[in-house]
Order: sequence, then C-alpha cells, then structure tokens
Amino acid sequence: MTRRHGFRHGDWESAALRLDEIICAHSGEDAFEEALKLLVAKLAHERDGARAAFLARQRDDRAVCEVNRLLRAAGERWRGILEPGATTCLSGPELVRCASVLNRVRLLADDLVGLDAIFEFMVTRAAKGQKGQYFTPRHVIAEVVAMVKPTPGERVVDPACGSGGFLRHALLQEPRCSVWGFDQDPRALRVARVMLAASDQETARVMRVDSLRRPERRRRPKAAAVLEDLMRTQEPSFRGFDVVLTNPPFAGDVGSDYADAYELARGHRVERDVLFLERCVELLKPHGRLAIVLPHNKVGAEQWAYLRSWLLERVAVVAVLGLGRNTFRPHTSQKACVVIGSKRPKPTRHFRDEEILFFISERDGKDHRGRLAYAANGTAIDHDLVQATPLVRRRFELVQGGA
Repeated sequence: MTRRHGFRHGDWESAALRLDEIICAHSGEDAFEEALKLLVAKLAHERDGARAAFLARQRDDRAVCEVNRLLRAAGERWRGILEPGATTCLSGPELVRCASVLNRVRLLADDLVGLDAIFEFMVTRAAKGQKGQYFTPRHVIAEVVAMVKPTPGERVVDPACGSGGFLRHALLQEPRCSVWGFDQDPRALRVARVMLAASDQETARVMRVDSLRRPERRRRPKAAAVLEDLMRTQEPSFRGFDVVLTNPPFAGDVGSDYADAYELARGHRVERDVLFLERCVELLKPHGRLAIVLPHNKVGAEQWAYLRSWLLERVAVVAVLGLGRNTFRPHTSQKACVVIGSKRPKPTRHFRDEEILFFISERDGKDHRGRLAYAANGTAIDHDLVQATPLVRRRFELVQGGA
C-alpha cells in the first residue's frame, strides 16, 4: 500500500481521502453524496449501540440491504439530512471496502472530532474557495468560543454556518445553550445538520437562507423569507441573539440590492465580509457578544478606517486576534483576524479611551503546507491562542461589568 493510502490513528483526513478514492475510482457516483450516506449509516449503526463492526462479515449483496436499512432509520430519526427514500448507489464490494476504512474509527468518539474532520475534507476546497470562504481550523474555533463563552439558555447564531463548526463547539462549551445556523450552501447545511444530530440537537435549527437579506419595512407580497422570519416560526418571541460566532465569506458579488440596504455600502466599495459585519451587529441584542473572522486589511488598512469607526461606535471591541499566515492553508495564505466585542446599547462616539487587547499569533497550529503542527507530546496542536483566552475573558468581564 502506498503512503497516501496509509491510515494512522487520529489521521482523519487520510480516512476521508481513502473513502473519496474508493468512491471516485470505482462507482462514478457523486462522491460527496455517497460518502455522506455512508457516514450517516455508520452514525446510525453506532447510535444503535451495535457491538459488531459496521458491515462486519456481510456478504456483498447483504451490505447494500444493511446500508439502506440504516439510511431508512436515520431518515426517520434525523429530519433534513437525507432526501426522502435515499438509498446507496454503491455496490456491495464498494461498500465493504469503504466500511473497512470507517471501521478503523468511531465517529461518535472524542467529541465528534473525527466526524468533523472528515466532513471538513468533504465539503471543501474549490467549492468553498470560489466563494472566498474557508474552513476555520477547529483549534481556532475552540479558543474563540471559549473566549466568548456561551452561557445556559443563550441563543447562539452563525449566519454563515457552513458545516457548523462554531455551532458544534458552542455546544461543547455549553450544552445548554441554543444554537442556530444559516447558510445558502445546501451541502454544507446537510453536514451541519448531521453534526447537530450527532450532538442530540434539533436539526431544524439549521436553515437555508440568504443571511444578508434584511427585513423590508414594507414587505412585498412575495418577498423572500429572511433570517428573522425563520426564527419567529420557531420562536415567536425572538428579538435577537445573545452571541454571534462566524467566519463569513470574504468574496463574491453582492449585487446592488444588498448595497442599497447597508449603511457601510453607501458611497463605499462593497465587499461581502463588510456587509456581514453590519448584519451581525444588527442581529445581536444590546450587550450581546460578537466574534467574527475578517481579512486583516479590515483591521489595518487606511482605506477601511471608516468601517472601524462605524464598528467602534456600535461595539465595545474587547480584543483583536491576529491569526498566522498558515491558518487557512492549504486553501489560501490570506491573513485574517478575529474581532471580538460586545454590542453597545446605543451607538456612541465616546470610545477613544477604551482599551483593546491585541494578540498576534506566532504559532498558528499549521506548517507552511497547511498540515497540522503538533506539540512535543504528539497529540496537542501547537498553537498559542490558548494564551489569549483568559485575558480576553477578563476583558469581557470588565467591559460587561461596567455596562
């Protein structure tokens, strides 16, 4: 077996790559769809508490029947993940080969880290990169969520949730918070729903919508639903979120409809991440907490000074985390930062003397090729954001304590 087919314990990407190779080389089917079905079937197998390995000792013809049985059970248990009546398009031998890869791992183990890693590989690369959106490494998400620290009963939203990384880690931080995810990418949303289902959460809390579309003061009869509409179908008393955690797309044509609706776009260059920033502030309750990934130029370039002034008037910025250049590799080397703060009860121009914590990461957890970098113990990812977490938490306490 060649090196690229080798599987080491904890090397989830190699498992995802091997699945992709088996499906693409032998079936001619949509690799994402068939891999998703396989993973959902194995999740159902594990949820049933089966002691035997997935498809263990199944004849080729029986393997197809067993996978379809598990898919039926999963469809009844977890709504919105699979198409009604979904069945595998893979043959028995292909299923058995895929099962031999999946049986080296347990998807529900280790806080779903393996399942998350496989999905990150699946949703990926060109399809996401063309929209200027890249997966936030999970060690970055974990620290950012710990800094913002959701509490029991709080509503947490990611309006550009992708495969649900921020939602999943919010639940890890506080299982009693209420998470909501919105996105336009149907494949990524299905992955996010799988992650919520595996976390025993309602999959209906992940919905497809254009989060940048804002409520109209005078609604047209056939106007498209907006995020607020969807929320009120679930919670009629909805008036905003307590926490926004997001890494919105940085690129893509937003069109004049959006530009006309946003203050930050009037008379200025229109970029998608700028509109998302304004939208995120709008979605927050007063004193609600925000963590948003932005390109580095939004924090440092002179041409975006007006954006920073607008933000500081509306948000008490607690911290700015400068992420290393390797953070989003191998997909891009674009530098980015995380802006963290608390929404003011009303805009103010009196923010000149407020202190902001700036942190520049020097160990970003990846090498120049985008591979995860591990500490000397060989298990923990080698990054330094953990040093900033208690400092940011303390700044939040000071800012919100004096609110």
